[in-house]
Parts: sequence; structure tokens; C-alpha cells
Amino acid sequence: MNKFIAKLFNGPLDIIGDVHGEIDALKNLIRVLGYDEKGNHPEQRKLIFVGDLCDRGIDSIAVIRLVKEMMDLGNAQCVLGNHELNILTSSKRDGNGWFFGSPHDDDHSILSLNAKKATKEDRIFICDFLNQLPLVLESSRLRIVHACWDTQAINKIRVQNEEPICNSVF
Repeated sequence: MNKFIAKLFNGPLDIIGDVHGEIDALKNLIRVLGYDEKGNHPEQRKLIFVGDLCDRGIDSIAVIRLVKEMMDLGNAQCVLGNHELNILTSSKRDGNGWFFGSPHDDDHSILSLNAKKATKEDRIFICDFLNQLPLVLESSRLRIVHACWDTQAINKIRVQNEEPICNSVF
């Protein structure tokens, strides 16, 4: 394992993908799945987030903070998605005006106009958090990435370790 590949939790898991800043939907989903607001589950289940925590929705900051809090408590894991990679590589794209300042030339999302905007402190917090996330979670029984398991790309990632993700070539 290295910085980009982490060991997946053992035991029962619930896998959630593409929250896209929809904090109310996320809170409702984890409640329906039997978790409390800190990610504790009565059956000791764990949450796995498959990237794209942010962009498009009304409060990406709250989603990221909630996921980080659950991770800090040992109740969740998360991999980077393309929307997080856009932030880490300073790629202004449709839907991420909340982070870079909206409107920007590449943000045509109507949702960005109503999204909670990141302060300088939020941006520092978010980048620090995202820089800690792996691209891959794996165990002997399950492998998790955001979009596609590409063995050739994963093998390249396996030899990476200390280089910042925004400088890595996959």
C-alpha cells in the first residue's frame, strides 16, 4: 500500500457515490441506512464514499466536512473522484464555481449560483483533506475506485508514493 492505495475496511460496508454537494440527501441516505450523524451504525457497518463529494449541489463544503468527520472517527473511507481531482489540479470546471469563485468561464451550472461559496479557510481545509485521500481502496475481496478499475493505471499508481497527486501522471 502507498499514499494512493489504502487498505479497505473489513466487515460489512455501504458504498455511496457521487454525492455532489447534496448535503440533505446525504444526511437522509445515511439515516435511512441506519447510521447516526457521526457515521456510527448499530451493526458496525462502515461507509465507503466513491468520490465526487463536491460540485453541483448546494453545499459541497458541508458534505466534505461531514465525510471527513466520519473518517476521523473511523466510520468511513473515501477515494478521490474526478471532481476532487479538478480542485487539486486547479481545473475550473462546470459546477466548481463554489470553490474557485463563481461565475468563472467554465462554470455554466445554474446550481453554482446558489451554492455556498468556499472561503479561503474552507479552501485550505478542503485541499488538505483531499490531498490525504487515496485513489484506490482494496482488500482481498473488493477493490474500489471512482470510475473504472484499469489494471495498467493501477500498476502505475502502485509505484507512486510521495509525489503530490496533481503532479502524478496516470
